[in-house]
Amino acid sequence: MATKAMKKGSAEAAGYSGRYVFVGSTMRKVPAGIIACRAGDLASCVHGASRKTVFISARRSSTDDLLKAGLKLGRGGRMGRLLTLEPPRPESVPSLSGLFERVIGTIAGYRWLPVEELAAVLGGEDSADRFIGGAADAEGGTLALVRGDLTTLVVPFADFAPSGDGTKPDFTKLAFNDYGLTVALGEYEASADGILYEFDPAYRKKLMKERLQGERSFRASLRRLRLQRGLKRSDFAPVAAKTIARIERGDVERPHGKTLEAIARRLGVDAGQIESF
Repeated sequence: MATKAMKKGSAEAAGYSGRYVFVGSTMRKVPAGIIACRAGDLASCVHGASRKTVFISARRSSTDDLLKAGLKLGRGGRMGRLLTLEPPRPESVPSLSGLFERVIGTIAGYRWLPVEELAAVLGGEDSADRFIGGAADAEGGTLALVRGDLTTLVVPFADFAPSGDGTKPDFTKLAFNDYGLTVALGEYEASADGILYEFDPAYRKKLMKERLQGERSFRASLRRLRLQRGLKRSDFAPVAAKTIARIERGDVERPHGKTLEAIARRLGVDAGQIESF
């Protein structure tokens, strides 16, 4: 419906400023708050944008189209931020940097969430608590992880210790799964909240505030106790990391049977005590 509305012209498109605009994407389902801008609507999208607008370009060719449309804004014209899922032409980066407040994803090393998961995360209330993409720097020994609010968190390779079953991270196989809740390094998986708990003081403060407010659901207690134990979601074998993630999100009710037993055993507490933490 958003793309139909934009065909009515730039005056109405101006009402979309401050939102997320996907260009060159073939998403089958467009979440609320997201605009899928077709090639024929690009001029309206650009003229209706503000410096709060975030453009997400799916292809190099669509980034080139954005650059051409931006030039038509006239002298001094500026747009919001640009996220490129496919690296732009190196020669175009200086011009893009002049047109946009910030350009993210300008090198080939970036990896991103699948586009439909990315669209679902952007604009969400907890977007800052999820990683939508990032890049590994082998020489520097660091990961640059892009959060859903488009800020970047830099984490040293050395802080990714082998998981409980001995699996080691493979930084050459960086990927992002589970709507930004999981960072995969080959067979190794690290939870977004575990990383944020270690490296973002504001995130730790938020968790403590939740605890002081008396949240005592099973999912909240599991997450608190897991972080206190320094455990990743992948450390609960035979329970899958995705299952732990679903429990902590509240997508699954309190687990029972062997799943609950395995979780409690790894946490080192009785099953009935988890919700007391």
